[in-house]
Amino acid sequence: MISFIKGEVIKKGLDYIILENNNIGYIINTSLNTLNMLNEKEKALIYTYMHIREDILALYGFLKPEEIEMFKKLITVNGIGPKAGLSVLSTYDVNTIKLIILNEDAVKLSKVPGIGKKTASKIILELKDKVGSLDTIDTEGNMEYDTILSNNDELSDIINVLMTLGFNQFESKKTLESIDTKDKSEQDIIKEALKILKR
Repeated sequence: MISFIKGEVIKKGLDYIILENNNIGYIINTSLNTLNMLNEKEKALIYTYMHIREDILALYGFLKPEEIEMFKKLITVNGIGPKAGLSVLSTYDVNTIKLIILNEDAVKLSKVPGIGKKTASKIILELKDKVGSLDTIDTEGNMEYDTILSNNDELSDIINVLMTLGFNQFESKKTLESIDTKDKSEQDIIKEALKILKR
């Protein structure tokens, strides 16, 4: 198996990158979090996981070791394939996923596109003992857990609305990152996002 690939980011797609190493271009499926941290024409080391089935041979990769470790945990859950794993990691960062699982918050986890409440409950049940404990989680400058969750929750709600209107997850999240959301209602943010997306 390929543990990692080091090379130059030739292209960023909606949910993948093309990484060149020794004149070979590897298509690596990845999360929005990793995509947002990479730029084209820069060198990067991507930790990878090779998914092999009878009809599929695909590479999945992430910039941070903790992200690929969470991805591997997620796809051990029955019914969670690589695409669903990417969807979870594109909606929440690793620390937030751990918080959601440890707090047994199936409602927040079910806000991930493609993850229903039943599947969310299964993820929580199977991974609760495998993601550490609350006191081992880096909460980004000691922010309150509820604040971390609510910030991600609000954004994921808006992303879901934009996706129901026909926009994909990547372009929806990128658009929200370009908007100053401070002191704006959810409706105002959606209106502003739609103006940008329809240009």
